[in-house]
Amino acid sequence: MADILVMLKTTEGDNYSLDGITSFTFKKDKYTPYTRLSLSVQDYGGIIPKNAVFNRVSFFIDHSMVHDGLIDTSDHRTQKGASVLNISSRSFTSLLLDNQMIPGIHSNMTLERLMTEYYDLPVQIKWENDASVCSYIYVKEHRSMWDSVVNLGYKLYGTYPYIRSANTIYLKPHSGAYTRKFMKREMLAFGTSVNTQGIISDFHMQDIEGNYDTYNLTNPDAEELYIVRHKQIPFDRQYLDDPSESMRLSFNLTSKAWKKRYITVSGYYPLDINDYTGAEGFFETERICGVAVSGNSKGIQSTYFVYDDNFHSL
Repeated sequence: MADILVMLKTTEGDNYSLDGITSFTFKKDKYTPYTRLSLSVQDYGGIIPKNAVFNRVSFFIDHSMVHDGLIDTSDHRTQKGASVLNISSRSFTSLLLDNQMIPGIHSNMTLERLMTEYYDLPVQIKWENDASVCSYIYVKEHRSMWDSVVNLGYKLYGTYPYIRSANTIYLKPHSGAYTRKFMKREMLAFGTSVNTQGIISDFHMQDIEGNYDTYNLTNPDAEELYIVRHKQIPFDRQYLDDPSESMRLSFNLTSKAWKKRYITVSGYYPLDINDYTGAEGFFETERICGVAVSGNSKGIQSTYFVYDDNFHSL
């Protein structure tokens, strides 16, 4: 059984450490800009005030912080003499989805500038040291800051950004990635899942003057799946010099994670997004795209996902 610890902070500035966790579920995904945690923990000593309002939860497995985030919901219940806390949380990087930049062109963009010059975000949000400059990004109406991070990463490197550790933003796969291949005897389960609901067959994009059917692109995956879904979209000013690149990115986004392979093992291994895993007799070593860890009185199970999609090798 791994060493599990949860630390809670209240709006009054008080901190509490609890290890009486009865169950938890932790998840992270390459395409989700935050980690997710739900847990139930017992306050054996009755140390937490009944009217406490929590504003931060940090979750540790084997002394390593895997989640640090806002409190979405909390319920503090005393029943039959037992005090139990139920908490649901998203990491601080979820705030990137809740904030929007002024629409239009933003020139000479870097990750540092994007994260520091627009809003005062919590200090828990960090990012890789990347000084690469993008000549511009175009911010569409009603789009989140995370959309700007995605556009920056794709324009600079052709990659999809992701969250490493608890709240660190990376535009491209990190160096020194950890690798863990699992043998058949270690796997509790393995499988493949497919979801084709988001796949688009054809994009038809306007030109800058508003004329339709100027730019057209077909998704070869859709034809193999007998999917016919045509979408008419406005001109994307994000790619003024290569409008077709906008449609390729749209294909990648609408079909992300459409095919997954996964393995479930007993226990916890410190594998993160864009580390490597493999499964004997199932697939060779590939980059991890999703992690799910759950635990209760019976122990801990971890599931690691690899995706077969258009961002697969990026």
